[in-house]
Amino acid sequence: MGFFDELGKKISDASQDVMQKGKDFADTTKLNSQIHDEERKISAVYAKIGKKYFEEFHQAAGAGYQDLVDEIHASQKKISEYQDKLNALKAGVEAQVDKVKTEAEEVAAKVGEVKDVALEKAETVKNDVLEKAEEAKDEAVKNAE
Repeated sequence: MGFFDELGKKISDASQDVMQKGKDFADTTKLNSQIHDEERKISAVYAKIGKKYFEEFHQAAGAGYQDLVDEIHASQKKISEYQDKLNALKAGVEAQVDKVKTEAEEVAAKVGEVKDVALEKAETVKNDVLEKAEEAKDEAVKNAE
């Protein structure tokens, strides 16, 4: 039985080691995640500091900051240009939509006119057929007498 007892102890020790390693891995992952979260918070604060500095001193940036301020101004100018192009595209699309709408309204009006003419023609044809039928009936009655 000594062999099986020893084997059982080794399996138990090995499983304890595996469980400990799993716990250590989970703890490591959790701590790395917490470190990453704090680093993101720090980056956000750095961004806030930079934004606040820019808002306060963009006209008279301190030594070593003017290049960065100039980069921001250049990007803001590009954004403004892109916004103007976007607005022009939107205006062009709106103009096209208005044009198509106007053309559709014109087509609808013409369809209405054609419909009215077709109804008039149909009424005229109907009246002509009724008149011819009445004449044919009268002729048939006359011939039958």
